[in-house]
Amino acid sequence: MKTPKPLRAAALLAVPLAAGMALGVAPAAAHVPDARPAAGAEDVTLTNGDNGRTLDIRTGDGVKVRLKGSRSRGVTWAWSVPTSGSPSFARTTAGTSQGGNATATFRAVRPGTAEIEAYQRCIPDPGHVCAQVVIPWKVTFTVREGARSGLSLLDLVGRATDRVRESDPQAVLLVAAGDSPSGPTRDMAKVTHWRFIFNNRDNSSAEISGDLDGSLGPVIRHDSRWVGALPVDEEITMTPAQAYDRLEDAGHGEAFRYVSLVKPMGTPPWHLQYHFSNHPGGCDGYAVFVGSGEVSPICGK
Repeated sequence: MKTPKPLRAAALLAVPLAAGMALGVAPAAAHVPDARPAAGAEDVTLTNGDNGRTLDIRTGDGVKVRLKGSRSRGVTWAWSVPTSGSPSFARTTAGTSQGGNATATFRAVRPGTAEIEAYQRCIPDPGHVCAQVVIPWKVTFTVREGARSGLSLLDLVGRATDRVRESDPQAVLLVAAGDSPSGPTRDMAKVTHWRFIFNNRDNSSAEISGDLDGSLGPVIRHDSRWVGALPVDEEITMTPAQAYDRLEDAGHGEAFRYVSLVKPMGTPPWHLQYHFSNHPGGCDGYAVFVGSGEVSPICGK
């Protein structure tokens, strides 16, 4: 059975928050048990324009490479699968597409100097001729020991819940609304400011803001319950970065400023979703279903 698309009402549920805060690749994947992300790890996303860069990262950080091919006058300029010969990196997924795109993900597993490389070459259609040119692409890394400080969203959800439940032990989470203070981004580690809305057992609601540096603001109580969403009463099994990976795989790799975690009300069955948008509560973005990974426009268009 196909997962139902989000309803327009789901996109509007975050509007009250705005007053206080602006709310066909063929994979060749291999699981690498020793390449698991560490607590506080960050992901770096690299594209065609990052050729020649030099970056500092830490062990546990991830690197996503998304190279886009092109078509011109009967030829395809196609990328090879990105590779690294350095023991500092473990490659966890890789793939190419008929349109010339190539993708790969890596995890930094030990300190050192490392490079990730790929090349682009011309592939002719029948009856066409290609220039015998190979275009290199390379990014150099200095991998340093030690995970980054800071929390994950799931850690922050736990801390916020504990704080709110000090005054109401039966409070339930309805919305987690994230913001990238530096503006639209493709790096979900930059979505650092989050606001959490809870309903309490006495028909009141509570909100609390926090940052991935571990800080939490005061609990603010309201005399009415929050409507427009169902309780997040299940285990959160997907991070914002993993949801954005699904979004990229579906061809929506643009930058977003706002990320929200919500189970919108509407026609059942109801499903927990991440919403990616550039307007608080807007219809301009996409929903990623936490359980299935399916991607759909927020407003079901």
